[in-house]
Amino acid sequence: MAELAGVSKATVSRVLNRPELVDPEKRTRIRRVMEELDFSPNAIARGLSVQKTNTLGLVIPGINDLFFTELYRGIERASRENGMKVLLFDSQHSRHRALEGFTFLKQHQVDGIIFTSKLIDEDYDPVLQRIGIPVVLALAETVAKTPLPAFKVDDVRAVFDVVSYLIARGHQRIGMISGELENDATGALRLQGYRSGLAHYQIPFREEYVEAGNYRFDGGYAAMQRLLERQNDNQLTAICAASDEMAIGAMRCLHDHGLKVPDDMSVVGFDDLSIARMVTPALTTIAQPFSAIGERVVQVLLQMIDADGTPPPCGTYYLPHQLVERESVTTLHRE
Repeated sequence: MAELAGVSKATVSRVLNRPELVDPEKRTRIRRVMEELDFSPNAIARGLSVQKTNTLGLVIPGINDLFFTELYRGIERASRENGMKVLLFDSQHSRHRALEGFTFLKQHQVDGIIFTSKLIDEDYDPVLQRIGIPVVLALAETVAKTPLPAFKVDDVRAVFDVVSYLIARGHQRIGMISGELENDATGALRLQGYRSGLAHYQIPFREEYVEAGNYRFDGGYAAMQRLLERQNDNQLTAICAASDEMAIGAMRCLHDHGLKVPDDMSVVGFDDLSIARMVTPALTTIAQPFSAIGERVVQVLLQMIDADGTPPPCGTYYLPHQLVERESVTTLHRE
């Protein structure tokens, strides 16, 4: 059927289930073939069901990560609009479980997989080649040999922009609560942006101004606590955090020590989660276009599913970030 119509099986399936999503010319061609072969839609659907489930797999680092809710909105909406369902696999921040996720989703016959947040390295190559279905990365990096498309923001440039913003507001002693630095490309890139920003403005980088966290509230609180223990030496005036959750954890730690944000310490986050505008003071942060990234990865994954052997659009594609200014940064006036 698909071969006679000169289209993919996925396109035939869409004509049966969501015809409005298919190009009119292709839709007409497929229906003409259906009439010529005297096939009923139900019979075709049963035949296609063995090959295609209209389901996308999604591997996430942790179900409790607040950023996931923001990203999932875009993924779910774009999937639903294209007649697809989403099967979720929570890797629980475990590299081993993340690898298991690909096999699990393959066993459940998903048509393609979206992988989020962690670095894809050469250890993933065997499983990627074994499953033999399209994979797209969201908010993730790859150094694997298997070519994969990835969609994210430019982490280096985003944190560089934060440092530039803080310096423009009069801050010179800027600390950072970074992400995890081992097996975490995102954490390394955001720290690189911090260092590049300081170097651009000829401000020396100091190791004691940096503490690593785990992107979550408790990690930000603990990292801020460690920075405060050295405050007599540091005398920081601003903190750049690699996630909103850590920024809010840092703000809570400052509050518990009797310090006010932004009067005693300015704080900037990264993500622009919904909670960023709910806390007091509202958090200045880098906005990631989660919804747009989610929609884009679904679009590209569906193109790869329909491609029938066409090479995937590999490489890293950056979507624009934005610095959202709220209430957590003050301007320092030099005397």
